[in-house]
Amino acid sequence: MSKTFLKPLATAVIVSAFASCFYFENPEGEPGWRTTPDQSAGPAREFRQTVPFTSGGTLSLENDYGDVTITGGDRGEVEVVARAATVETQPEGSNRTYRIRKVTPKVEILETEQGLLVRTPTFEGEGEAPAVDYELKVPSDIILTGIRISEGSLTVADVFGRIEASIDQGHLSVGNFSGPLRVSLGTGGADVEVLDLRESDEVSVTTRQGDITIRLEPAVGASIEANAPRGGVTSDFDLGVRLPAPTVKGVIGRGGPSIILMTSEGRIQILKSGGGAAAAAKAP
Repeated sequence: MSKTFLKPLATAVIVSAFASCFYFENPEGEPGWRTTPDQSAGPAREFRQTVPFTSGGTLSLENDYGDVTITGGDRGEVEVVARAATVETQPEGSNRTYRIRKVTPKVEILETEQGLLVRTPTFEGEGEAPAVDYELKVPSDIILTGIRISEGSLTVADVFGRIEASIDQGHLSVGNFSGPLRVSLGTGGADVEVLDLRESDEVSVTTRQGDITIRLEPAVGASIEANAPRGGVTSDFDLGVRLPAPTVKGVIGRGGPSIILMTSEGRIQILKSGGGAAAAAKAP
């Protein structure tokens, strides 16, 4: 089923602020950051804050270790939930297995003129850095840019606007999305559904090692460039060339926005989307 999305709004200025009781100076002295408060008297096992947010604004996130899930919906706020755990080091000579120790996640949030920046500060303690898993609920109309993950997967669903992300090691999953998309992965595969393509919506997915699957509406028009020298390219659409092939340049339908897919070690599949529930409000 074809989805009709509202055109992305201009980047909005965030006019709301946290209540003063949630304001904490950044340990490194950077002004404006909200951080996890001192919970030594009774640490919580998760970080949870809700920030007023205007549709069309920009959200950035930096996380070294852990998975990130971003889900759009009909809301005027961003809800940030983070959970962390770390491995307790096994003493030398001990026969006991190591244990997973739950810890309070450390999270920093900064409101900017463009939107919101969320990050996990650099780990400076002893032992292994804790993995921090994020679950964010956001307005469906949002710009996701500067999403950076070192080790962990990124899942995005039910949003339209823009996605710009990089993942060093981990998987990418995008469903029911509309808008430009540019993602690079080191080691890891990608499964991306892009709907309601417009002429200006360039889509680019590259990975050094991993498979790429892209799902498009059956009636889409696009220009395709796909390169999978070791795994090959296959397609549900007629691209005018014999498949599978290591490199493909072709046109779907009458052509249109550019779709670039590249993997050094992996396969590329171009599939017709089965559709799903619309994520965003429809244009009048």
